[in-house]
Amino acid sequence: MNFVHFVRVVRWLGWVAAAASVGIVLVALVYEAISGPHAGQDWWPAARIWRQLRTTVWMAGASTLLAFLLALPAVLALTQTAHGWPRRLLSSMIVVPLVTMPGVFAYAWMLLSTQRHGIIAKLLGIVGWNTPGLEALQSAWVMATWLWPIPALVMAASFEHGGRVGYQLARLDASVTAAFLRGALPMMRAPILAALGITLILSATDSTVPPLMAASDVWAVEMMAQASTSARFDRPVGYLFWQAWPMLALIALVVLAALPGLRAMAQWGESHDSSDLGGATASPGGNVDRSKARRPGITWVVSCLLAAGITIFPIVVFAIELGSGRSSLTDTLSTAARTFRNDGLATLIAGFLTGLFACCISTAAIIDPDDGWAARLAARVLTAGAIVTAVLPPELTGTALASFYSRISDPLSRWSVYDCTPWPWTAAMLARYAFLPVCVANLLNRRIPEGLLGQARVDGTTGLGRIAHVRWPLLALPLAAAAMLSGCLAISEVASSVLVQPPRFFGGSLAVKVDMQMHYGRQDETIAMSMMLIVPAMLGASAVLMLLRGRSRLMGR
Repeated sequence: MNFVHFVRVVRWLGWVAAAASVGIVLVALVYEAISGPHAGQDWWPAARIWRQLRTTVWMAGASTLLAFLLALPAVLALTQTAHGWPRRLLSSMIVVPLVTMPGVFAYAWMLLSTQRHGIIAKLLGIVGWNTPGLEALQSAWVMATWLWPIPALVMAASFEHGGRVGYQLARLDASVTAAFLRGALPMMRAPILAALGITLILSATDSTVPPLMAASDVWAVEMMAQASTSARFDRPVGYLFWQAWPMLALIALVVLAALPGLRAMAQWGESHDSSDLGGATASPGGNVDRSKARRPGITWVVSCLLAAGITIFPIVVFAIELGSGRSSLTDTLSTAARTFRNDGLATLIAGFLTGLFACCISTAAIIDPDDGWAARLAARVLTAGAIVTAVLPPELTGTALASFYSRISDPLSRWSVYDCTPWPWTAAMLARYAFLPVCVANLLNRRIPEGLLGQARVDGTTGLGRIAHVRWPLLALPLAAAAMLSGCLAISEVASSVLVQPPRFFGGSLAVKVDMQMHYGRQDETIAMSMMLIVPAMLGASAVLMLLRGRSRLMGR
């Protein structure tokens, strides 16, 4: 019974955290936007904004296409690799770039592009990297190296939940690659479209990569400037909404196009006999050839090299830069630690709180079929709200929370929630990343073995008791892993953190501080900290391994 009380407290904390983050963003957006533009504010964007939107859409489209092409080798490897360490290793390596701060990739390419001598400068000259007018394409490439894990993981899961049938039929008279492209991909169309839609939205709303690639004339960079301007208005979220409505309309259209794929992915939780990240190779007769699939082949090796190469690329660039610096590596690391110590500790606190409360929110999203209609409706609203705030432009999220918490805080007081605590910052991270454990909770909750639930019913356990004693113990490890992934993403977030980091806390966002320093060019301390910011990505990879192990345990594998 004590454990039931514990789970009840965790769920209540989750609801409070969701209301104070996701809820505030949604309510503020609707309440302030419904009143229309401010006096003197033109709701129709100027020609400059439309030009920036066109550039942004073109850049995001190119990034999405490149991410899809980068993902194909990894998907082929995952679909031909059976359960075990090869697939877990490749899956964890795939996710590392996604959890890495995107500015890290952009900074590495910026440092390379400013080389004037040596073989690197000659190679860049041959490929025309520094050709004027290609800044948007360069940004697209850098964002593709950051976002390609999204289509890779979604396609690998979609193969198991639909694409395998077409693959097995095509394999009767085609090679492995041809069977995948001609047989599996058409049956995976809806989930792939959803994954590409998510990639497109993230590419279009990122404001950290384009400036480092000298492509500042894009929509996201303009919105960062507008977010600073919005503080002068009595309805800052409303002002920003009417400045951002064309991008919001584009996001809404992309989401509508992705809805069939999202519905298909939501139904994956009801399948109890397949893997979420690929499976074994099928023989021409349709049977799964486990003996061949267990031996990593050339496709697996190439995919691992590709994933590792993308991840290691900035590390190699930073190591070369530090090796040619004026100070020794030890002195550089020591100076960087002293310079960014407070910001680093504050960021770790915000990341830990994000992971902790994201786990609580996902626990609140767990429902039992015997729950009343109100509880089921509330869980669905929570899930929908977390997904909506995740796809909103981060400037809107940060502005909404900064506006709300600054208004309820007395600026003349020696202590206030907004000025002195990391909660508004944490709330912004929850609004952006709590959807990960929430979606995991919704998907895996459907896979709880009916035998265990039936035994609990026979024993007279109902409602919260079944959640506490049957569902939550089986879901705890996957939820903790997904929450850990949310915390790692929070550590590297910039766009909304810059708006909500507490002004009187002992430190601010390390990612924001490093991102600002990146624009000053070659600084050994900044290069060293950029290298250190890859560490949370390694933790994110560990979280993926935990998630896979927890899912396998839930499936009885």
